[in-house]
Amino acid sequence: MDMPRLSKSVKRITVLQRDANGAVAPVTVFKRKRSKKNGSQMLRPVERVMRSFAETSDAATGTYLKRHKNSNRKRKDGWVRDVPGNFVKAGRKGIRELRPAAFLGL
Repeated sequence: MDMPRLSKSVKRITVLQRDANGAVAPVTVFKRKRSKKNGSQMLRPVERVMRSFAETSDAATGTYLKRHKNSNRKRKDGWVRDVPGNFVKAGRKGIRELRPAAFLGL
């Protein structure tokens, strides 16, 4: 049987076939192999913390950039006037994204 191209989300294809006795039995036609995990188990918690910090800084930076552009659109040199407020609001957004449970692996 020629296998069609399958999406990565397809893990297994099972077909129900009748055997010699007439009973229906499942037959696995295709089974995707599990991918090998990269990275050592000792460093996984460290990697989780670093990724969480990166996502937090990404959220804060993105928020600041959006507010910076909006301030500039509103008035001439608006970003200078709104720096303190924009910076504080972006920082709050970053802190909200920072989840303490992520560090503990919960």
